[in-house]
Amino acid sequence: MRISLLVLFPLVGHSQKWEKVKSWQATKQPTAFSVDYQNNIYMGFSDGGLTKYDSEGELLENFSLSNASSVVLIDVQNNLKPFLFYFDNQQITILDRFSTVPKNYFLADFDVQLGMMACPAPDGNFWVVENNPQRLKKISPLRKSTVLEVQLQLGDSINKMQAYQNLLFISHTNGLHVLDQFGGKIYSVDLLGTTGFQLIGNKVLVFSKMKITRLNFTGEVETELYKPELSEGTLKVKESFLFIKDRTINFYNPID
Repeated sequence: MRISLLVLFPLVGHSQKWEKVKSWQATKQPTAFSVDYQNNIYMGFSDGGLTKYDSEGELLENFSLSNASSVVLIDVQNNLKPFLFYFDNQQITILDRFSTVPKNYFLADFDVQLGMMACPAPDGNFWVVENNPQRLKKISPLRKSTVLEVQLQLGDSINKMQAYQNLLFISHTNGLHVLDQFGGKIYSVDLLGTTGFQLIGNKVLVFSKMKITRLNFTGEVETELYKPELSEGTLKVKESFLFIKDRTINFYNPID
């Protein structure tokens, strides 16, 4: 059933119109979410499970991991091998098409004292932000060693990181930081209340509970969209934005 609802919010001299096109309920409240290049939607949960949906929210696949903690990051740039990070267990899990036994890596085996966030690097290694003192480490799963280490001062509220080509994007509640392939800071953008981001082409969508800010890769703010409703999570899938609050996922299309 298609739901039509127009919502207007002020945006720098004109109003943003939204059309609500769909709403559905996840089986549980997601703790992490992502979308792949085929517009499939992935949601992780507090029991360590991962569910894959198509772009319309139809269930495709399920994965469960016993004795796991909440999924806090999902990276599906390689959607045949989804990457999951579990903070409480200090664990990285890499799936293989949802069908075979996953590979599990524990950060303690890499001499990481407390990993705040982790993501895959394009060269097959892992990026990890370690706390106390805060450092960015690149670790090798093959050699179980650190291949690069730099000091960081980003605070404790990191909520997402993603490597793309020779860049590393890290967001926390005060904004977005972009680093080079050696961990050197290129630029930062202060955006209070940031809850995450999404890379689309050469653009970065930075999300907060109230709005969506689009940046180019040089850090210049191009547009700001005010959401039609508050949400803890946001994803862009095809032309729609998904606003996630508790178990409810609402699909809206912006109207030009």
